[in-house]
Amino acid sequence: MSVTRTVRAAATLTAVTALALTGCSRGATTDAASSGKASGKKTATLIMSTLNNPFFVSVGNGAKSQAAKSGVKLSVQNANNSDSTALNLATTAVSKQVGALIIDPVSSTSATASVKQANGANIPVLAFDRKPEGGELASFIGYDAIQAGRNAADALAKSLGEKGTIVEIQGLLGTNVAQDRSKGFEEQIAKYPKIKTVTKQAADFDRAKALDVMTNILQAHPDINGVYAANDEMAMGALAALKSRHLAGKVKLVGNDGIADALAAIQDGTMYATNAESPYALGQKVVSLTGEVLDGKKVSAAETLQGKLVTKDTVKEYAQYLVGIGDSADVPAALRK
Repeated sequence: MSVTRTVRAAATLTAVTALALTGCSRGATTDAASSGKASGKKTATLIMSTLNNPFFVSVGNGAKSQAAKSGVKLSVQNANNSDSTALNLATTAVSKQVGALIIDPVSSTSATASVKQANGANIPVLAFDRKPEGGELASFIGYDAIQAGRNAADALAKSLGEKGTIVEIQGLLGTNVAQDRSKGFEEQIAKYPKIKTVTKQAADFDRAKALDVMTNILQAHPDINGVYAANDEMAMGALAALKSRHLAGKVKLVGNDGIADALAAIQDGTMYATNAESPYALGQKVVSLTGEVLDGKKVSAAETLQGKLVTKDTVKEYAQYLVGIGDSADVPAALRK
């Protein structure tokens, strides 16, 4: 599913991100028995909401990398943004008595059925990024979405000299991540009285939809000078619309996630900043915890990870961090040097 700080040297960046990945529990630690005892089988099924989004592809890559280290036999499945497909995949995994079920919900509400189904079969469930509304989880892992929105608001305000006219492009509003990023952004941007939000519209975390939304917004509000997109896929759609009107770099653009396309856009000056939340590191953390659950160890009920604001001044440092954790695929070639 974050107050702007000046990014320091590469060593500090790595240390801070590593610290974030240890997570901070939102509740007491819990045994896997809270959602089913580990069966002793070191197998897990990871159901992704989609694999048509670079963020989730990277999560899957990080998960596979960690599975090899944790001794977990991992099957990664694609729900294709379909609630019914996600439930069918969960049903299949449960019927095969998988050791653990890991889910990235298509929506927070629909995921409840999958969680409860696994609960009934005594199979531990871990969820990440988007939190299911019901059922019992062994652990939930996600980035601090409210703080992400706050970080983006501060960055956009700074880029505009704390005055201007902006728009907000929201994510899939049926998810807690979209709701929380929007909440954090709106609460924080309200602290800048000389910045006016003329419209906010959802584009469902989708690049093509964001292109259409941004095109329509520019027709209605041609004089805007700032855009916040709740993820980088939407930021790339918005950027395409801005480029078509020769506004790239002139209209300040801030996103969230830190995908390769966004890092490249920041490097070339067509995007101002992103609140980077390494999906690869998220996948690593999720599977690391899954391995612990399958080994019968206690894990935190929730792990909250922190993102890092990346601007042109710090994009190379962040790229070096990604390479350091084994994630060269999410780094543009020009930033790997």
